Amino acid sequence: MRRKLTVQTAAQWLPSIGGFVRCAAFAALMLCGVLVQTEHANAQWLKKGYSELKRPLIDGTPFDLLVLNKNGEEAILKIKPLGDAMPKFPLETRGQLIFELFAGLDEKLEVPYNSIERIETYNDLLVSEAEGWIDSKQYAKAFRNLLYVYDNGGKSDRQLVDTLTRCMFLDATQNFKAGEFELSLTMFEDIYARDPNLSLPDFKNTKLIEIILQCYNGIIQKKFDAEEYLTVRNNVASVVKKYPDDAVSLKQFWEKAFLARSNELLEKSKRLAVDGKGREAHLAARQADQMVPDRPEVMAHQEKLLQQYPLIIVGVSESMSDANPSRIENWGARRVGRLTKRMMVEMTGLSDEGGKYTFLNGTMERIDDAGMQYTLELNGTTSRFAVPPIDSYEVSMRLLELGRPDSPIYNQAWAKVIDRVYVEDEKRITFKLRTPVVRPEALLQVPYHDDGVQNGAYVLAGETEGISTFELNPLYEPVEGRQHPVIIEQKYGAASSAVDDLERGNIDVVDRVSTADVARLKENPDIVVRSYILPSVHFLVPKIRHDELKDNLFFRSGLSHTINRRQIVDEVMSGGTVVSGSEPLSGPFPIGSDTNDQISYGSDMRAKPLAFNTELGMVLIQLSLQADPPRRPEPLPPPTLVLAHPRSSSARNAASAIARAWSQAGVPTSTRELKDGMTLPPDDEWDFLYMEIVVEEPLADASKMIGVHGFAKIVSAPVEQTLRLLDYARSWQAACSALRRLHRQIRVDLSVIPLWQITENYAYRNTIRNVGRDLIHLYQNVDRWKIDLRAEEEEENE
Repeated sequence: MRRKLTVQTAAQWLPSIGGFVRCAAFAALMLCGVLVQTEHANAQWLKKGYSELKRPLIDGTPFDLLVLNKNGEEAILKIKPLGDAMPKFPLETRGQLIFELFAGLDEKLEVPYNSIERIETYNDLLVSEAEGWIDSKQYAKAFRNLLYVYDNGGKSDRQLVDTLTRCMFLDATQNFKAGEFELSLTMFEDIYARDPNLSLPDFKNTKLIEIILQCYNGIIQKKFDAEEYLTVRNNVASVVKKYPDDAVSLKQFWEKAFLARSNELLEKSKRLAVDGKGREAHLAARQADQMVPDRPEVMAHQEKLLQQYPLIIVGVSESMSDANPSRIENWGARRVGRLTKRMMVEMTGLSDEGGKYTFLNGTMERIDDAGMQYTLELNGTTSRFAVPPIDSYEVSMRLLELGRPDSPIYNQAWAKVIDRVYVEDEKRITFKLRTPVVRPEALLQVPYHDDGVQNGAYVLAGETEGISTFELNPLYEPVEGRQHPVIIEQKYGAASSAVDDLERGNIDVVDRVSTADVARLKENPDIVVRSYILPSVHFLVPKIRHDELKDNLFFRSGLSHTINRRQIVDEVMSGGTVVSGSEPLSGPFPIGSDTNDQISYGSDMRAKPLAFNTELGMVLIQLSLQADPPRRPEPLPPPTLVLAHPRSSSARNAASAIARAWSQAGVPTSTRELKDGMTLPPDDEWDFLYMEIVVEEPLADASKMIGVHGFAKIVSAPVEQTLRLLDYARSWQAACSALRRLHRQIRVDLSVIPLWQITENYAYRNTIRNVGRDLIHLYQNVDRWKIDLRAEEEEENE
């Protein structure tokens, strides 16, 4: 239906209001039988002209302005954009414009052409507003308007293109004069792409390409002053490649600057070496090489440095609270523990039936068919480097202490099964079990001594803020032909910062690379990226302080359903990259990956992770809080939860995502970051604890994670029973069955809330040799590490 608006018809309907615009707006609405308040007309017409428009216009809904002449009492009417219905000007003397009011009903209205002064489109208004902002030097606001118009029908408007170019040029000039070269460069280059010969009124006798090169020069100078030497060289090379004919002078200037700085750094490195500052001397020498690669003087000095101070710098993001390779929940302690302390039996790899283990001082063999008796045979002399000496009596004492409750190395599982230990002679020890155990060697991963002696290949030689220095253990003689470099661990606040320094060449190794950084590192030909053979497993330990909710399965289940595991794995933990082996979990054990599923024997692959369903989660939470007469006549208010987490980037980001999800579901949750190097809170001021675990052997680590001796001590009776069955599993089949049963039980009762597993990676520059592949620990082959000046083909046996 279409209504015809004239002054006469409008006055007939609302003579008391007066004025064509009011009458026109209200007449149409009243003809529809709608009672309209006068205030509603304010959205349709401008009483005070353009000053009533809300600025900036681009933040609102598009509209056109219909400006009427004296016949229409000079009213200004906001209407819905006319688009293709826009009439051609000049208007004909006869005819009507059909339109809709901006904030009115969906009704077609008419106004005679002879009542129209002009029509200002939304694009016209944006351009006019932009001109005002250009005059007041608010170029960013103006550019936003102009770009909208350009993208919405203005590409062929030469005047608009000129205005857009002028705005960009003025903005770029302003930024250039303020030293904001990155901002100005983008705009100058865009202008150059449109018109390379554009004259510059603010730069007399200066070509646009010269201004662009000045921008590059300013950017490079900032990075040069910040000692980002590798980036500087790459930037210069990029500019020369992009503008080969114009960047000759820039290239010559920086080549001289690079050579001068290289000489300065070389002399600095020599002074530092004389002063005994090996780490600083190496860094200065590397930077000298970055400035001018392959200079004979620098290479000769580096060769000398390698002989005087062989040194490898490892970037780390997790500090150690102690050095203990058995701390499966503390990445830093586990890493340094393997460097400075040896276990009598160590895991070296995976097999189809769990881990591969090595008795460092000899061999371990089963001597009966029932699996009840084993021998440990000591080698008279060991060919393995950095293996602490031990005799048969000391081995037997460790086996006995392992089963004694008052011992610091007490292992409950071992205490249940060990029967007797015999010292056969000086090289042979026999032990007898009460019942067969599937993996007794997994239980024998104990330190040689309890006194904290550093008996690994390296010892901690010194610590300053953020720097830990490890040197070859004086207990061991250096191996002829091996370098045995000093290991420097440099602490970074975030793993990505360590990755940046690895790419710059300032460090040699990164022990834990964020999944989000893996792709860019793999594109760098100077860097090797590899995955650890074991993923990290992440879960929440509940210790809800609210007495009426601590054992409420509905509450835990509701919270678990509100966690979008898939999204957090892909976007938060992996930076938007899909990574094989990084997957949501339904249980506490790893599920392996496409390339390595040997660790998955403890998981029931049929048990799927709890579905993400916020609505269901909120219903379960409300059920847990509802009244329960007569015990609880009134419903509970939602508790305020505290989610504690270690100080690592991955834990911090994941915990924040979970806390947001719970808060949005109606359970206010805050996060609590633990002190550096701490993984377990020292008090009870928390409700959930985020944990990152490296499960080496589910069979042996289950009791470390869950139960009276685990991190999650409060578990259900069925879980406790399964843990006891696991201790007495007599066959590999029975052990796997018990572990999978435990997996299913935890999925149901949520003694811990499983989250996900993450593929963990390490990276190193290809000048570092013999780091190894399929590692369990970063320092697994540290006794063979060496650093070369130049990369070589990797050895086949790495």
